[in-house]
Formats: sequence, C-alpha cells, structure tokens
Amino acid sequence: MPEFEETKLHRTQVTSNKNYPVAKLIDNSDRVTAGTAIYVSNFGAARAIDPAVFTLVKGTTIGNSTKQLDRGYSFIYSNYPLSAVNGNPVWNERGEAIAIQGQGDRSTQLPATNPIRVQTGYRLGIAVNTFTKFAAAGIRGDAPAPIAAKPTPVDDLIASAVQKERKGDYRGMLADLEQGVFLDSQNPRLYYSRGVAKSMLGNRDAIEDYNFAIALNLRDASIYNNRGVARAKFGDNKGAIADYRQAIAIDPNYADPYYNRGQIAFAASDNQAARSDLDRAIALDPNFDRAYFSRGMIKSALGDKKGEIADFNRAIAIDPNYTQAYYQRGLAKLRGGDKNGAIADFNRTIALNPKASEIYTDRGDAKSQIGDNNGAIADYTQTIALNPRSAKAYHQRGLIKSKLGDNKGAILDLKKAANRYQQQKQTASYQKTIAQIKQLGS
Repeated sequence: MPEFEETKLHRTQVTSNKNYPVAKLIDNSDRVTAGTAIYVSNFGAARAIDPAVFTLVKGTTIGNSTKQLDRGYSFIYSNYPLSAVNGNPVWNERGEAIAIQGQGDRSTQLPATNPIRVQTGYRLGIAVNTFTKFAAAGIRGDAPAPIAAKPTPVDDLIASAVQKERKGDYRGMLADLEQGVFLDSQNPRLYYSRGVAKSMLGNRDAIEDYNFAIALNLRDASIYNNRGVARAKFGDNKGAIADYRQAIAIDPNYADPYYNRGQIAFAASDNQAARSDLDRAIALDPNFDRAYFSRGMIKSALGDKKGEIADFNRAIAIDPNYTQAYYQRGLAKLRGGDKNGAIADFNRTIALNPKASEIYTDRGDAKSQIGDNNGAIADYTQTIALNPRSAKAYHQRGLIKSKLGDNKGAILDLKKAANRYQQQKQTASYQKTIAQIKQLGS
C-alpha cells in the first residue's frame, strides 16, 4: 500500500462480493469557502455508546488554502465532537465529497507541568483536488479537471498557522493570525485560534480574544473550554468552572471540560468531585492518558493503592513515554513495599528525563531499602550534582555514610543538609538533622 509522495494518500485494492456505490466528487474543491457547511460521519463516534452507531455530524469549513500543509493537507474544518477517521469523506450539503478526513483535532497540553488542555479547534483534510491529482497513478479513473480558484489570503494564513501550531511554533502561529484578523476582523474563528496561540504563550489577552469570538456568535463548546483554561491559569477558578459548565451544556460528550474541571476540584482537595469528572472524561475518551493519570493521583490521595497503580498502568499503556506516570507509579510501588518494582519505574523515568534530580533521590531511597548502599550514595550524589540545594539528598547520603562507618563524611553531609533546611525554612527537618549531628559527634 504505497504512499503517494508529499501526501497521506495511499492506494490499495480490495475485492468484495457486494456492490457499493461510488461517492460523487465535487467538480472543484477549491471553490469551497470558509463558512461552508460540511458533514462528517463514522461508526462509534459517541464513545460512551456501545454498540457503535452510525453518526453524521455537521461542521463548518474554517479554511481552504491554496497552499498545501505537510502530507497534502489544505482543507481545514471544525467538527470536534466526532472522532476523525482517516480516509472517510467530508461531504457538502449536496452529498458530494469535497475532502478526505485526515489528521484529527488535537487537544494541546499547556507547557511545563500544567495538566489542563486547550483544544486547537481544527481538523485537517486532503481536498478532493489533491486527491484527483493522482488519478493517473490509479486512484480514480474519472477525475474531473480542477478549475483554478482565486487565492484566499485569510485561508492561506490559517493554513500556515495550523502548520506552525503543530510544530510548536506558537509565536509564528500568532503572527499569522494577527495578519488574518487585520484582513478579516469579523471572523470569530480567527479570534478563537489567536486565543489558543496566546494561551500557549502564557498571554492573558487570550481571554479577550475568546470573548470577541463569543460576541461574534461562535457557539462552540471548545471555545468555552479554552476560555476556562485561560481563566484558571490566571487564578479565576470560579469563572473557569462556569465556562466548563457551559462547554458541557453545549456538548455533554466533550471530554476536555470534565477533565479540566476535575483538575480544579482536585487542586481544591475535593477528591470526590474530581473523581466524578475524571470518570466521565474517561468514559467519553477511553484513550485519555492524562485523565487516567490524574485519576490515579486522586486514588492515591484516597488511599486506593491498587486503584492508583491500575490507572498509572493504563496511562502508560496509552503513552509508553509518559514520564510522570512511571514516576508516580514508582512512588506508589515504593509505598506499597515493591522496592524492585519502584526501582524499575525510576529507571524508566530517568531514561526519559535524566535531568530530573528528585527521581535520583527517590531511587536512592529504594536502593537503600534493599541494602544497595553504594547505589544509594551514587544516586544521592547525582541529585546533588543536578541540584546542589537539595537538603534531602545531603541528609540521606549522610545517614548512609553513617551506617557504613564514615562518621566524618556523614557529619559533613548532615551539616550541609541542616544549612539548606534552615535556608528553606524547614524547621522540623533542620532540628532533626542537628540532633543527628550531635549524636554522631558525641
């Protein structure tokens, strides 16, 4: 099934004992403009429904660029409630295929350790004109000849912004959307997408852009979700919860606002409310790795040892490179007495993130508990190399040295630990360390 160069298109041949109708193609997909209604369909779109049902959902054309993105994408549309199925058609109101579904909308994780998600608001498809371009290669024998369409600068800017967003170039994305707003100041999708770019850059003005989009009558669950994310980020949890509630009212089958609302509840120690929201998010999106991770953290807080590990297992199964899931599972195993299992998870965490100093400390603790004192000292030493302010690493290394009979080295490490505890205003740890120093010196 070879892939055609520069596109996500593949050619394959199938045989069947049934006759199937052939989809009618639009004569020129370049003529489809922003705002045109579209429809997409598949089975199993409502992920909380079993058995799967056929679903047809209406959406809107966001842009139809004359410039192709990576792999032939140029048709941009909004249809977030329905899971995209690569290869399925995108229809117009006359039942003509105008594009082929390709890359689905993605929910973007905010930078660093922020667990909440914003939705970009885009799906990408391959326009029929690109599809028919390869007719000579055997995809279709009766392809119509495309008619040149007038370039649309705003669509090209949206396409460029999409490409930059998917590469993580949010400043470039913002620059394209600024130009788009200048050219079309009444386009709510431009304000919405510019809000996403600003959110990713930590710019509070994202809220104002979402407000503009809503004022221009963009009724979209994802925009309320995204505004909720921005409000939460800048401390307005009450406003964020109101936005998540509105997003859910518009689309009860949208997982992100349940997940994001659950993060606020968890941060407020309302574990039961958080658990309820995360259960719902997972029911709607069974492959939502971060929802499993967050629910695992809630179960940990509730003392459900088996449950937390089960959720971390699921998060890792979905994303085998989920660093925090390995780390938290390692801590859970260590608390449960599975020291070797904890060390294995810490090893994997370090392989994924070798500069995370605290993980070496935790692995050192696990090694000391199985009698590997030299291995523990090596790990504490690595923590100190990465983070010289780590009082715990000095403290733990000093205690191991004392156990091995190196009282001089132990006292030196404990004094360094005490100084750091005092500087960090950890009074109880400081006093405990001073008592240990006195005991060793007596």
